[in-house]
Order: sequence, then C-alpha cells, then structure tokens
Amino acid sequence: ACLSAREFEIVRLLALGHTVRAIAEQLCLSAKTVSNHQSAIRRKLGASTPAQLVRIAVRNGLVPAD
Repeated sequence: ACLSAREFEIVRLLALGHTVRAIAEQLCLSAKTVSNHQSAIRRKLGASTPAQLVRIAVRNGLVPAD
C-alpha cells in the first residue's frame, strides 16, 4: 500500500492524536478532504479502527512508540 505524501502526513498526525478538524486547520484543507484521505489511508493499510491505524503507524516508525 503506497501512501501519497499528503496521506503519509495525515496518518502521522492522526497517529499522534490530532483530530480531523485540527489536521484540516493545520494543513489548510477542509475537514471533508482530511476525512476522505483518512478513509483512503485506512483502506490502503487495512485498518478498520483508529487504534489499528496507530499500531500500523508505530510499527512503521511514523510516530514514536511512547
């Protein structure tokens, strides 16, 4: 599953605990756009829950495993 640079950035922020709205504001995107990216990311990575997404991000070194 190849993530785009934007998807990579969004998955990292999601895994760090940022909300869709906060990510949208930070990246100057609409919340709907971030939500669409999140759906694509979860589909590409096979994550059905936010916790699975975080585990995948930690396992792949996108965020520290604190």
